Amino acid sequence: MTAGPADRATTWERVAAVDQIEAAFPLGVTLADGTRVCLVRDDSAVHAVEDRCPHRDFALSGGDVVAPCVLECPWHGARFDVRTGEVLQGPATDAIRVYEVRVEAGAVWVRGADSAPGTGS
Repeated sequence: MTAGPADRATTWERVAAVDQIEAAFPLGVTLADGTRVCLVRDDSAVHAVEDRCPHRDFALSGGDVVAPCVLECPWHGARFDVRTGEVLQGPATDAIRVYEVRVEAGAVWVRGADSAPGTGS
């Protein structure tokens, strides 16, 4: 993985340009290690979560942003808060992994696999 410009001591990877992420439309990206990540833009903030619904392993990037910071799985309608990974509506019962994000000079950087489920750190 590539170290980001703001913090060379931690693992950061450039995954997209901020203008590639349309408001209310998730964008699926893949990290260098093969980890699938779903990017969600909310006004000027960008959020990153694992691109996998824990209920049936469906890609969340195929879903919809149904309210500010709320991502809905297209398979069975489970809803998650993209800021915390918290389950807001079943059938999923497990939180999703949240990744730390930085936007610098129009580039979106995601902190790699050392993020923890539902914590963003």
